[in-house]
Amino acid sequence: MPIFGTDTSDQTGKFSCATATQRTLKDLRTKRKGQPVFVVGHRLERKGKEATFEVFNDRLAIIRFEDDVRLGYDPFELLLPTEIDDKGVAYFEIRTCRLCEQFFPLTADECDEEEEPTTCPECA
Repeated sequence: MPIFGTDTSDQTGKFSCATATQRTLKDLRTKRKGQPVFVVGHRLERKGKEATFEVFNDRLAIIRFEDDVRLGYDPFELLLPTEIDDKGVAYFEIRTCRLCEQFFPLTADECDEEEEPTTCPECA
């Protein structure tokens, strides 16, 4: 299976969280195996589930779910965690945009704000 854009170096423990400019797996410049993601994709039985990124196969990101099922998703359908604690547990704060009704993850800073954003960055 081809591996494109995947960093398999010894830095695999350094996973990314949502930032103002990087909220989806597609946004990340370096995709690392094991990166936690939240699925908002096309398969209803898997929508809203957490998984981990494995590799790229052509233009699809292959992700692995807890039950060891591996499926391909467009990287835009995979949201990044808001925060990862010191034990490596990912926390997702996912909201729905009040204008376009698409899901988007909050950043750690947005979670700490007194008033959370109600629209996604594209609609803001």
